[in-house]
Amino acid sequence: MEEEPLTALVNVTQLLKEPVGSSQSYDISGVIDEEIEGFVEGKAKLIHISQGVFVQCKLTTEVKLICSRCLEPFSLPISYTAEEEFAPVSDVSGDLALSSSEQSGKFTIDSKNILDLSELIRQYTLLNLPMKPLCRPDCPGIN
Repeated sequence: MEEEPLTALVNVTQLLKEPVGSSQSYDISGVIDEEIEGFVEGKAKLIHISQGVFVQCKLTTEVKLICSRCLEPFSLPISYTAEEEFAPVSDVSGDLALSSSEQSGKFTIDSKNILDLSELIRQYTLLNLPMKPLCRPDCPGIN
């Protein structure tokens, strides 16, 4: 059975038309295949805020790593939460558009009101990787 690639594109047009405080939930699952090899699954809650959309994710990722002692590949499960604001490039109601200088370094919602969670997932997964991954705590190293 082949696992599906991660598709984390969410159309937030309807959410942005609803009152501030409105929310929607989404299931996330798929294979991460950029810098990280692994599978991610979890839930994302998107909340309409005055500046755009606030995203809260609870994710579990199983990543493939190389042990820093024995140099053998192994899988490591990681669970984490991610919270970030996404600012719209243009607003559905027309009053929230941001200048490009205000958007630099922020997650954005594109001009078609599509929010892409894949970069948030990639960054938070990388932040939660161990500096020196070990296949097991008592790994003896290279034999």
